[in-house]
Amino acid sequence: MIFSVTTVFPILHSVIAVLGMAFNAILIYLALCKTPKVLRSYATLIVNFAFTDFSACITDLLVQQRIIPAGLTLGYVSSGVCKYFGPRVCYTM
Repeated sequence: MIFSVTTVFPILHSVIAVLGMAFNAILIYLALCKTPKVLRSYATLIVNFAFTDFSACITDLLVQQRIIPAGLTLGYVSSGVCKYFGPRVCYTM
């Protein structure tokens, strides 16, 4: 069975983004609910970083952007869900 690049990479991209969201959600839960009182100030930093990374994973899942170099310029191609809402939505995300 031969897989094409146009099917393997979007699936791999989606799986990695979903795993990143799941692991960051677990980290947020553990930092908020299971952290000892002694480490509460450090848990605040962990939650901040985990939430930021969770947001980046959601954005990555929705945009699935590819960068294509062309000489001295770069072309951006969005192939995620955002393409159904228009190029401005993809660019803003």
